[in-house]
Parts: sequence; C-alpha cells; structure tokens
Amino acid sequence: MKLLIYTFILLLPGFCRADTFILKDGAKLEGEVTGEMDGALLVKTKYGSLTINKSDIQEQKSDPAPASPAELTAALPAAIAVSTETGIEISTALPEAAVAPAPKLTFQTVFPSSMTRQLVYIESGLAIATETFDANGVLALTEGSIGDGTYTEYYPEGGLKTVKTMMSGKANGTLKAFFPSGALQIEAYYLAGGKEGPFKFFTEDGKLLMEAAYKNDRLNGWKKEFGPDGKTVSEFYYIDDQLARPPDPRAVPAAAAAAAEAKTVPAEPESGITVKVARQARGELFTFRLNGKYVGKVRLDKEFNLISQEGKIPDGTIKAYTEDGRLQKEFVYLKNVLKTLNVYEPGGPLKAEYTYVENEAVKKTAP
Repeated sequence: MKLLIYTFILLLPGFCRADTFILKDGAKLEGEVTGEMDGALLVKTKYGSLTINKSDIQEQKSDPAPASPAELTAALPAAIAVSTETGIEISTALPEAAVAPAPKLTFQTVFPSSMTRQLVYIESGLAIATETFDANGVLALTEGSIGDGTYTEYYPEGGLKTVKTMMSGKANGTLKAFFPSGALQIEAYYLAGGKEGPFKFFTEDGKLLMEAAYKNDRLNGWKKEFGPDGKTVSEFYYIDDQLARPPDPRAVPAAAAAAAEAKTVPAEPESGITVKVARQARGELFTFRLNGKYVGKVRLDKEFNLISQEGKIPDGTIKAYTEDGRLQKEFVYLKNVLKTLNVYEPGGPLKAEYTYVENEAVKKTAP
C-alpha cells in the first residue's frame, strides 16, 4: 500500500525542475538552459529547443528544491483517503474537473539583430516556437512546433496588429495587418507558407497604395503603385518574379469569346488545393488535398446538406472540377466551417448558391 502512495507522490509536479523565463512582452517560457551563444540562451522545452535573446528576458526564476514526501503527502487532496491498514482501500475520487478554456494563440515580432527578424509563437502565455527570417525576409530557421489555429499579434498599447492562420506549421489563408489606429494596412493570402493571390497595401485613410499578384510565392501578374490621388504611378508585369512583356490586351476578348463558345470557364491559377469527387448512394464525397497531402473530406447529401466532415480545411474558396476539367462546385471555408457552396452547371453558369445553418443547406433566393 505504501508503494502505491509513493508512486503517486513521485508523479506530482514538485519533483519536476525547470527554469521559468518571464519575457518583456509578457510571455512566459518554461524549460532547461542547454547552451549559450552570442547573447542568446538555448532553452529545451516540451515543445522543442528555442532560442531566447538575453535582452528580451525580464526575469528568470529557478524552481525551488523538491518537497519532501511527507510534505507532498500532507498536500494530497482531501478526497484521497490515505491508509496503511490492511484491507482498507484508497479512494481516488476527485471533484469533476472543469472544462479547460481554449488556448489563446498569439505571436510577437522581435529583432535579434539588424540582419534578422524572429516571430515568437505563444500558446496560453507560453512560448512554443520561433521562426527566424534573414535580411531578405526568407525563412531561415524554425524551432519548436507551431500548432494549427489563428494567431494574433498586438501593439504594446493593446491594439490589434496582425491576424493570420497557421496550418501544418505554415501560413494558410488570409493575413491582415493593421495600423495602431485600427485601419487596415496589409491584406494578403497565403497557401502552404507562400503568397498566393492578391497582395495589397493601404494608407491609413484607406486608399490603395500598392497591389500585386502572386502565384507559388512569386510575383505573377501586375504590380501597381498608386499616388495619394489614386492614380497609377507605376505598373510592371511579372512572370515568376521576373519582369516580362504584358499580355496583349487585344487577345483577352478573343480568349473570353473562345471560352464562352466552348462553354468552359477561363483557366485560373492552381491553388494547391485539389478536390477528388466520389459519388455515393446518399450524395457525394469530396476529398481535399493541399499540395498532394490529405487535409480533410466532406460528405454532402443530394440536397447538399452536410452529412459529415473530417480534418482541417484551410480558409478560402476551394473549387471542384469534373473529370474533364469543368467547374462544378465552389466551397467557401472559414475557421474549418463550411460557409457557402456554389453549384454550377458543369463548366457553365451558376446554378444555385447555398449557405449553411447547423449543417443544413439553405438556398439563397435571387434578389
């Protein structure tokens, strides 16, 4: 019986030792110092090894010496009856635990030197990972593990600075950055860590300052800059980050006419998310893959009601095509929730649009 009691005691937190670091931005990190170099500490945490600049540390605490078995026995919850008498059982009934709140996901931007920039990811006040970027903004090193979810960054005064979503350790979906006043400063879209789609900068009074088009994290399309009056001051056309000859505008109407005649939609840039469609007795099964990697699947019945969903599906619009390449459906996701479904005549006009209320498809009526 004593053996069981001491086994329980040895599992209590009093026997685990680690340093606690309080950072100047309010974040808290627990771990063991494993090395030091160039004014930075190497700290081993349960999330992996992280690098912390000494200048960012406000306070470092060492855990007190472990309590004695007698002290820990005295600290056992009252609901546990401890006895060494033969034939008497130990009751392990404890009050029902409260449901833990969802973790708060934030991140902070720090500058270890004039040549590097770091993003420190924080979950419920504890630093879990860092990303280090070089002077050109290229990701050079990731330490720790970045959990899936939407992360927010705040100004020292408390105002919202940045919002972005991470999936599988990389940025996915919409990224928005704000001025201290709360006005939108940057709006961009990411796919598997790279820019994908429009990238826009705004002035604090809401005027468009610059817009560019990206594909596979490279400039592909027009990059335009605008003056205070909204007029274009420069525009250049790019293909894979290289300046290129713009497409002949006279060819655009001809291409559109040819597409209409063929009853197909013009080709769009690959999003990196592909959809495999399988017909079933009750409806259809849609399997989503991001750069070839499975991320989730959705089952819809014949009235487009949501039967089931698995996995984590990135924010944004996902298009499903027929086997011969014609658009048939568009899924719009936000925070892994299906918000809208557009159903097309294969390769033709929009047939119907649905929103979802408790997984039930609600058809939108024409205005």
